[in-house]
Amino acid sequence: MNELIINYRISKRLQIASIVVAGYLIAISAGVIIFRILQHKIDFFFYAGLVGILLGVLLILLVTTLQHALMIVLDNEAFRIDLPAQKVKGSILWETVTQVGIGLSYLTMHTTSGKNYKIDLENLKYKDLRDIKTRLIEICEAKKIPYSNM
Repeated sequence: MNELIINYRISKRLQIASIVVAGYLIAISAGVIIFRILQHKIDFFFYAGLVGILLGVLLILLVTTLQHALMIVLDNEAFRIDLPAQKVKGSILWETVTQVGIGLSYLTMHTTSGKNYKIDLENLKYKDLRDIKTRLIEICEAKKIPYSNM
C-alpha cells in the first residue's frame, strides 16, 4: 500500500512568484517615498508608499517564515503528524497501537505503553479528512488493529 501525504504548504513556484511580486511592490513603493521626500511633499502618495512597503514585507514573511507546514503522513509503518496546537508531535508506530477510534473530526489511538492520543483534525479539508479515515481503516484491517466509530 502506498502512503498518504497531506501537505498544505504552498508550492515553491508560487512562493517564488510571491517574493518577486513583493519585491516589485517594495521597490515601487520605495521609489514613490523617495520621490515625495525629494519634493518635500508628505501627502497621500507618501503614505501609500509606506503602506506598500509594509504590505510587501508582510507578503515576504507570510510565504517564507510565517507559514506553518501542516503535514500528515500515513503509511504502513507509522502515523506521522505535525499539526498546530496538538500534543502529538512526531510519529506513532502502528506496532504500538492497540485500538483506534474514529470520530467526526478527530482520532483516538491507544498504545501498548498506556498512552492515549487524541488527534484533532478539524482544521483539515473535508476531502483530506475523508482520505485519512479511509486510509486509516485500510491500515487497521491489514494490521488487524481494532477500530470503531465514536
